[in-house]
Amino acid sequence: MALRAKTKTPKAEVKKAPLPFSKAVWKAVRAIPRGQVRSYAQVALYAGRPGAARGVGREMATLPQQPELPLPWWRVTRSDGTLAPQVAQEQAGRLRAEGVEVTQRGDTFRVKVPREAPAPGLATKRKR
Repeated sequence: MALRAKTKTPKAEVKKAPLPFSKAVWKAVRAIPRGQVRSYAQVALYAGRPGAARGVGREMATLPQQPELPLPWWRVTRSDGTLAPQVAQEQAGRLRAEGVEVTQRGDTFRVKVPREAPAPGLATKRKR
């Protein structure tokens, strides 16, 4: 009996439907106005999941490459305004192009994140 070499059959890529949390995060990120930034925690709040900042971070790190769904991922930062080191150069460039002031100290880029930014798409009422 001859021995056969085992060949691995390539697995077909399975496209998973986005989870409701993913859709909510994408919607919140799309609603961030040009020239403004929000923290992961603020996006989690707007997505209806307060306290899920880490989940937003994971979501932003694994965005699908879909040109028909452009997400302004560069408008989302850490709550202290520090840009993610892996993409800081590109993120800083995109933010500067939108008029956001980006400071740099060494390899660290930082922006000012509003403390209590209004939820995207919601009008704020002025106190009189």
